[in-house]
Order: sequence, then C-alpha cells, then structure tokens
Amino acid sequence: MNTFFRTLFACCVGLLTAALLGGCATGMSKDECALADWQTIGYEDGLRGFPAERIGAHRVACAKHQVTPNLAAYTAGRERGLREYCQPKNGFRVGLQGGGYANVCSGPTETAFVDSYRYGRQIHDARAELRSTHAQLRSARESLAHTNAAMASVTTELVLPSVPTERRAWLATELVRLTQERAGLVSRIDQLTAHSQQLVVNVQELERQSPYAL
Repeated sequence: MNTFFRTLFACCVGLLTAALLGGCATGMSKDECALADWQTIGYEDGLRGFPAERIGAHRVACAKHQVTPNLAAYTAGRERGLREYCQPKNGFRVGLQGGGYANVCSGPTETAFVDSYRYGRQIHDARAELRSTHAQLRSARESLAHTNAAMASVTTELVLPSVPTERRAWLATELVRLTQERAGLVSRIDQLTAHSQQLVVNVQELERQSPYAL
C-alpha cells in the first residue's frame, strides 16, 4: 500500500472513529451534567478535533439526568478550540502521533492543516512499518536459531550407530525438511534486512524534510 492510500485510509478511519465517538454517550455523571460549563466542554472537544456531532454524545449522557446541554455555549467554545486545533503545527503533531482527522477544519487554515497532518502521518506510518519489519526480522532470526538447533540435534542422533533403521529414515527425512526450512528462513531474513535498510533511509529522509522539529 503506497503512502497516498495509507494516508487516505488513516483519514477514513479517523473520521469513522470520531463519528462513533460523536454518537455515543460520554458517561458524564449527574453532578457533571448539572454543573457543566458547556463553553469549556465545547472548547476541550474542539481542541481534540471532535466533530460537531460530539454534542449529541453529551446530550445522551445528560438526558438520563434531565439536563440539556447549552448548545450555543458549547458551539462557541468548540469553535474557539478548533481555531487552536486547526493550526498546521498541531495537524503535524496529530498525524505524527497516528491520530485520526474528522474533517473539522475549514477556512484559510484547512489546507495547511491537512498538508501538515498528512506529512506527520507519513512519518508515523513509515516508522510503524519499520517497527513491524524489525519485529518480523527478530522473529525470523529466532526461528532460524531454533531450526539450526533442531538440525544439530537431528544430525547428532543420525550418526549414532545404535539408531534403529526406521528411526534413521525418519531422521534423514526430518533433516531434509529442516534444511529446506532453513533455506527459506535465510532468504526471508535477507529480504527483510534489505527492506529494513530501505525503510530506515525512507524514515530518515521524511524526518529530514519535516517542516517541524521532531
């Protein structure tokens, strides 16, 4: 999956996540609902990049306590929070941390925010792929060590003069299987090593070109 589609997928996931959050109760208690500063709550939701539907989650949470959110105050606070959230540098930070984006920004800062978010997300995804490749490489090397140990054990037993014929035949077959398994692991390790080295270069280049300090 290339960078563009990884970013597009990440944006879609972020949008779906935010939408789900907007449609679920937020778990506010009776006292929290009764004493709520809706402008502050809206500001905090905006600062986190929640969509406008987030107010519905608060409404559901507080309905059981017969409390209705102050929509005007919430909206004013959320818009103030979004002005801070939608700054390009914050977009880069959100992307770098692997966060989703719910298409909440608008106006002159939107393009710069989205561009910065996508760049941060590219670095996040590249780092994640590198970590995954390193994990696969460690696993392959561990498997190779186990296979080498098994081959040594089989070979040691195979040369013993007292080994029964049927057992010797099984050992010979097992040694062939292990030899093939080892060849496959060595090939996979070589491929993963080369891929890892290329990913390191990619990550370093992305970080070098980053518009913000890492």
